[in-house]
Formats: sequence, structure tokens, C-alpha cells
Amino acid sequence: MNHYDLLAPLSHGPGPEFVSGQGAALRDAQGNEYLDFNEICVTLGQGDAYFTEKMKQALEGLTCGKSHVYRDQLYELLMETTHGDFSAVHLTASGSESAEWAVKLAQKITGRSEVLSFWNSIHGRTHLSASMSGLSKRKTGYGPLSPGTVFGIYPDCGHCPLEHEPGSCSFACLRLLDRKVAMESAQDIAAVIVEPYQGAGVICPPDGWLKELEQWARRRGALFVLDEIQSGMGRSGCLYHYQRLGLQPDMLLLGKSLGNGLHISALLVKDRPSQSCLPALTGGSGDNPLACAAACAVIQRLQEGLLDQISKTGDHLRRRLEQLQARYPAVTEIRTQGLAAAIELASPQVCAQVSQSLAQARVLTAPYGDRALMFKPPFSVTAEQIDRAVEAAAQGLSSPPQAL
Repeated sequence: MNHYDLLAPLSHGPGPEFVSGQGAALRDAQGNEYLDFNEICVTLGQGDAYFTEKMKQALEGLTCGKSHVYRDQLYELLMETTHGDFSAVHLTASGSESAEWAVKLAQKITGRSEVLSFWNSIHGRTHLSASMSGLSKRKTGYGPLSPGTVFGIYPDCGHCPLEHEPGSCSFACLRLLDRKVAMESAQDIAAVIVEPYQGAGVICPPDGWLKELEQWARRRGALFVLDEIQSGMGRSGCLYHYQRLGLQPDMLLLGKSLGNGLHISALLVKDRPSQSCLPALTGGSGDNPLACAAACAVIQRLQEGLLDQISKTGDHLRRRLEQLQARYPAVTEIRTQGLAAAIELASPQVCAQVSQSLAQARVLTAPYGDRALMFKPPFSVTAEQIDRAVEAAAQGLSSPPQAL
């Protein structure tokens, strides 16, 4: 059937045919077990009993958009868990839509036209959301891009493009923003959109950087939009990452794990906009009952103890990777946020060898460039499964790099 897949040429050959799974484990048709450390949507893992029961109940009720029970329940849960930080919610079917509508809404509210985004950011695949994403692969060959985006430098302190030393630069990349806006824009910034840590590469800003950026946006009269489509809904060990950082975003974007594999995203706004700003947001299917029921089940699972489990297993993942780095000089950097992690390696050859070792051990991971691998398991992952994944990586580091 791969013959009919439009994106098949971009895959790395035919993969295993998975037929069953439990938690972070998947099984193929031959009975082989794989560990899924590359899952950012079905984050409750396979076969979650609570989620399955809630979805059965939803399927037995009305599944047309005229049923509001689960939608209203989801609104209440989002308001409750954000502790009154927001006044209204707009539900969409994808993170791309939420990011796009956030910027368009900011333009309506402020009467301005531009957006400040950052290098290496991921905000979606639709034209505007891809245009304001800081990844070249989303845009190359698809011009002209949507106009009005200015790009700041996200602080990847281990590879500072300004060649500063981490911890001693006084946020030089932030100080550069005024000059970039002066030279590259119409001085008309409606919104600053940023990820609290970047999904591409698990790039984590230094302490205090995001708060400084929020204050920069306030001084400019721009709305501060926090994209938690990957970082939110428990990935970092808390429901919403902004709460841990003491931020006060004007808009919050949620998605990916919000529906545990069903397509639903959310745009939360601090201040309810005037009615004249809203007509363009109407339509779509983000609030269908099944997707809303799924999102309710995810939040309830996180509230009922799963967040504590994520914190514990996230700490275990960080410790094991730190041990790996201490054992092998070829591990040049580790970056972790709860159950999101990246290991950077000394060369593409070493990275390819570690990737091959993980594949042989049937551990599914995701590459970041040619020198790093990302670990993003479902929240049901166990300490023992983390140990297996890290030891598989160690096997690849134990032998000298092969010429590739």
C-alpha cells in the first residue's frame, strides 16, 4: 500500500507493520517489540484504559457538531487548569490553524501587520504558519512567502550564532531585536510568537530569557503568543509550561497531545476581542464531540496522577542521559525538558552509528540535523524502557565510528 502514499519518497524505506501495542511498546506482525521514543501525538500511549473507555462513551452519544456536552466540558477544564489566566477559547483541528488564527487575530486586535518569530521555530504547515516558522525546509521553493515576518535569534546557547559564551552574554540575542526590527520591518509588530522550548531539537532558552522577551513585547505594544503545541499538555511534567516559568501570555496555543492522536488544537486568549475581530475564525471542525471528548480525557488523566509519573520518568531520563554523557566524550550535549530530550554527538558519523544501534535494538527515535537524536516517548514510558533505550545508544558509542 506504500505505493499510494504521496509522501513515501520522503520515508527511509518501508518500516515495520505495527499491529498492536501497549504503553510505549509496539509490536509488528512478526511479534517483535519496539520502543516508541518518537511520539508527540498519542502521548497517553497505546491501550490507555481510561482514554479508551471515555471514547467508547463518546461514540455512543451524539457525534455531530450540534452536540455541545464535551465541548462545554473542555472549555471548563481549560479555564480551570489555567487558573483564570484566559477568558475565551477557540478550538481548531490543527496546530497550524491555531498559530495562523492567533497571528491574524493579533493583527485585528492591534491594527498592525507584522509578526516576530524565531530561527528554528515550528509553527505549522499552512502558508502563513510555515512562512513564520524558522525552518528552511518548510519554505524552500514555496515562495513568495507570506509577508510581514521578522525573525529573531532563539538562544541555542551551545551553538550561539553571535559567538558569545553561555551565561555571560546578558541575552545578546534579545538586545539585537531592536536593531533587527528597526532594519527589517515596518515597525508594525502585532505579535511575538515563540515556543517555551523548541520542538525541533529540544532547544531550551536560558532562565529568564522568555520573561525578558515577554517584557520586550509589552514595551512594543505587541501581543505575546506562546506556542505550547509540543511543550504543553504534560510533556515537561506540568500541564502548561508557561505556569512553571511565571509567564503571562496574551495567547496560548495547544495541540498535538491535547487529543491523544485525534485532531484538535486550541487557541486561548487572555482578553476577549471585540466581535468585529471574529468572523474570519468561524467554520472548521475543531470542536467536534469526539475530539473534545478525547481532549477532556487527556486533561483528566494528567490531573489524576499522570503528571507525577511524567516528572519521575522525566527525571530518570535526564539522569540516564547525564550518565551517558559522563561515560562517552562523543556525547557533546544533552538537552531535556521532562519527557523531551535530545542528545548531540561529536560528528555525523557517530550520530549515524548511534542511530543504527538504536534501530537494531528496535528503539524508534527522531533525528535533528545530522548530529543529534531526539527522545520523545509517550507519557506511559517506564524507567526500564528508558534504560533499554539509553543502553542501546551506549552500544553505538562503545565502538569507534565507522567510515560512512
